[in-house]
Amino acid sequence: MPKRPSLVAVVPFRSVTGAKERLATVLSDAERSELGARLLERTLRALIRTASVDAVLLVSPDPLARALGRSLGATVIDDGGAELNAAIRIGLDAAEQLGAEAALVVPVDLAAITAMSISALLNSWREGSVAGAAQPIGLLAANDGGTAALLLPLPTRLALRYGATSAAAHRAAALELNAPVIELHSPLSADIDTAADLAAALAASDAAGATTTAGTTVGTAADGLQVIPLDGLGEIVAGDDLPNLIAACVAQHVAMSGESLRTDDVITVTQKIVSKAEGAIVELATVTPRQEAIDYATRWSRDPRQVEVVLREAVRVVRMDRGVIITETAHGFVLANSGVDASNVGPRSGEIVTLLPRDPDTSARRIRAAIEDRCGVAPGVIVTDSFGRPWRLGITDVAIGVAGIAALDDLRGSPDADGRAMAATVRAVADQIAAAAELALGKSARRPLALVRGAKARHSEEGSVRESLMPPDWDLFR
Repeated sequence: MPKRPSLVAVVPFRSVTGAKERLATVLSDAERSELGARLLERTLRALIRTASVDAVLLVSPDPLARALGRSLGATVIDDGGAELNAAIRIGLDAAEQLGAEAALVVPVDLAAITAMSISALLNSWREGSVAGAAQPIGLLAANDGGTAALLLPLPTRLALRYGATSAAAHRAAALELNAPVIELHSPLSADIDTAADLAAALAASDAAGATTTAGTTVGTAADGLQVIPLDGLGEIVAGDDLPNLIAACVAQHVAMSGESLRTDDVITVTQKIVSKAEGAIVELATVTPRQEAIDYATRWSRDPRQVEVVLREAVRVVRMDRGVIITETAHGFVLANSGVDASNVGPRSGEIVTLLPRDPDTSARRIRAAIEDRCGVAPGVIVTDSFGRPWRLGITDVAIGVAGIAALDDLRGSPDADGRAMAATVRAVADQIAAAAELALGKSARRPLALVRGAKARHSEEGSVRESLMPPDWDLFR
């Protein structure tokens, strides 16, 4: 049986043709039509990507608008050209027929609409409710006195009074019903009706970040570097839908922080949870060690079953000495113990070990795609793990999988501070981001996710951690 929706969004829209007539002094008919279509698409995408919105109803007499709505996943209703308030009532009736408990009515011309801003608005409405009392009407007044958003418990008898100064009219209508009203506050109160509104919206967009010709939003040089641990992810087990769980944590963070996710942000994910979710786990009770593993484990007081797993995961053993096994894996990584790990594995510590994900780049891409689906923005993603270093004591986190960014920043040929061309400088940017994230997360706090802002990693849809692997003919220690 289909799940009963809790909240349905109702979006009234007149027509792509002739949209935004008040902008006729600054935009041509074709430009206004394009603006109307883009505003409609942006609004529908934001609502569809909002986790707490269960369905989106587009109410419009325009077949082009309805076709666009269907293509994006909205349910469309032909209102036959009804007046605005009557069209919204048609949408509310349809939401009631779906069994929805509440409806969110929004126009398409809100300047700051995103999935995050909608989530924050809904959270404010719910937090203003009193336990045991009737769910209140949520009213977000537009800056010009209109109604930017209306949240209605269903069924509702509220008289709809959209038009000039409709916020005051809706307050009065609620008073007539003796219905409680929560006055909401949100950046969504800014709409785009006039030339001044359009200019303000464009200025706000510019202030949020410079947009390149490829459409990528980047921060300013004054941002600095921020590393923010992300909470909300529970114990991960094999088979969990990790990409969507991570996307939910990211969406929760941006909704609570009030800051939009940016395309130049990077989400770091520790290898352990990726391996567990993907089933890259070995039950030690099932392992029968070879004699070489038994002899080495006996000599250095190690578990022979773990040694056996390390040897199985290696395509080449670089060195075995003093209890340390340095190997090369199928990924091309040269590291201790083939990446096999018995620490921080959860409740079954001592019974299982984790392996490296089979394809960490692909794991990162799946996580990035889920975040984009949920939040409407595709940040970079790095899967991290701890590596030792041959020339120094101590471990540091490095990237073992990347998506959306280049692993390296090749500065060869660029001028240094004195104007001389750099001949050998290639920055390991993904590794540096991974190391910075580990400082914020720690090793034992069970916090596997971080948002890194300001690292200025180079965007690359083809980015792969394999960029950072040392070619065999360059390796002086092979």
